[in-house]
Amino acid sequence: MEKNKFRCLLLLLTALGIYSLENHYVTKLIGSFNFVYVVKPFLWCGLALAIYLMPVLRYKSKLRTRNFINSWSFIFAVVYFSVQFLAGLVDGFGKSPYEHSPVGIVINLVTVGAVLIGREFFRSYFVHSMTKAENYKVLLTISLLFTILAFPMKKYMDLQGYESIVKFTAQFFLPEFSENVMATYLVFLGGPIASLTFLGTLEAVNLLSPILPDLQWITAALVGILTPVFLFTVMQSMFEVESKQRRNSDVQKEGHLSWIMTTLAAVGIVWFAVGVFPVYPSVIATGSMEPMIHPGDVILVRKITDIKEVQVGDVIQFQRDDIRISHRIISIITKDGVPSFQTRGDNNSAIDSELVSPEQLRGEVINVVPHIGWPTLLMKSDKDIPLDEIEF
Repeated sequence: MEKNKFRCLLLLLTALGIYSLENHYVTKLIGSFNFVYVVKPFLWCGLALAIYLMPVLRYKSKLRTRNFINSWSFIFAVVYFSVQFLAGLVDGFGKSPYEHSPVGIVINLVTVGAVLIGREFFRSYFVHSMTKAENYKVLLTISLLFTILAFPMKKYMDLQGYESIVKFTAQFFLPEFSENVMATYLVFLGGPIASLTFLGTLEAVNLLSPILPDLQWITAALVGILTPVFLFTVMQSMFEVESKQRRNSDVQKEGHLSWIMTTLAAVGIVWFAVGVFPVYPSVIATGSMEPMIHPGDVILVRKITDIKEVQVGDVIQFQRDDIRISHRIISIITKDGVPSFQTRGDNNSAIDSELVSPEQLRGEVINVVPHIGWPTLLMKSDKDIPLDEIEF
């Protein structure tokens, strides 16, 4: 055991060395292309080979359950990116940033695959050297380490102030941490093949798909955090049944209801946030509708199905370019049978300069929840968006 920990320490120092090299100015001397596509994959492959030649460590699962774990790792990856793509149906899609020529696809797959293999072999040896039981402190600590190493050092150096830290944590760090928790647990159960199956499938979809979900930050945070946590819970209970640690009848009594409730809650929260339901939330950024709505309040907006229902005095939300605005209707102007809406913020002295067309109309404000939108508001940047009369 001590020898394993000593080897693990050497591997950790090697991994930290690769990370430091990646963030060192020497990469500019080598050339970014050469480092990313040649040096970095070579170093991680070398680390994987060194681990492969070391004495084999015992995994949590027995050989007969190994195929079960690997199969479900693939299924969970499919579930994960399916949830992301379903969210993309609401938030929209964007063009993939990756090269999709035959040569480009091969290069990306080889490069990403080499790094992924080295990283997951390291994760597996690290986990099984540190613990033989389900010690969640160890598993979470290792997940945190891999999350920290997932982002370049410059990303941390650029964080200045509470706002940028909160935004980075919610949009990137916590989803990455949740994904690493799932990968670490799969490694603990079945070794590197299990986590490679899960993460490799996700990476393959990202590299091969010509379009990818272009999710808003709150959607990306919800999907990225809740989905891996739910999959982790399901995998844990399924493994206990498969490995005979608990009887299936016990799991059905204790776990199925919680699975269903967790699933419904997770899906419901995501769908509510992205606007699948007739009512959706939105955070107010300015005081143009004071005293009814203050900055940091969350409004509940009901989608309008019949334009004839809209009346003077209603507070509506409408879209102008990429900006959502919530103002009160002060008059309705009908031309050729098509209504347009004159609006003004209750706290504004002048009416809005442009009429709101039916195509711009998103819904009617039906309720206000005070103050709970401040965390979201702190993550919004007002440098590129005029805040005189808009609502995010």
